[in-house]
Amino acid sequence: MKYVINTLRALPLLGYAVFIGYASTLPSAEMPDLNVWDKLQHFGAYLLFVLLAYPLTLQPRNLHLIVIAICAYGGALELAQVFSPGRYASFLDFIANSLGALSGLLLLKIFLSTNKPRPIQDSLGR
Repeated sequence: MKYVINTLRALPLLGYAVFIGYASTLPSAEMPDLNVWDKLQHFGAYLLFVLLAYPLTLQPRNLHLIVIAICAYGGALELAQVFSPGRYASFLDFIANSLGALSGLLLLKIFLSTNKPRPIQDSLGR
């Protein structure tokens, strides 16, 4: 039963990874125009990627490894775009992906540091 629950927890992340992979390798003629700066799209997509990955970390310190893996995935997808008609690999897109992932890590670190459980004090303030 534990395996099923862990698998269900991973589905949103896996679905998002497939979506990002699909959207990143679409031919340029099929790309939707979102009227948003391209680099901001990359930044936001990979920030969200890290936020979706967080619930799967057993220990928050492992989040660094997940961010590295997400950045590597973004780099691999940039290289895969060479094989998609009308697309090309962009180092600036890779930088935007990585900055988004690192920003997601930073947001989580800030959130986790401000939401630490505090010890309960007795009525005398001890």
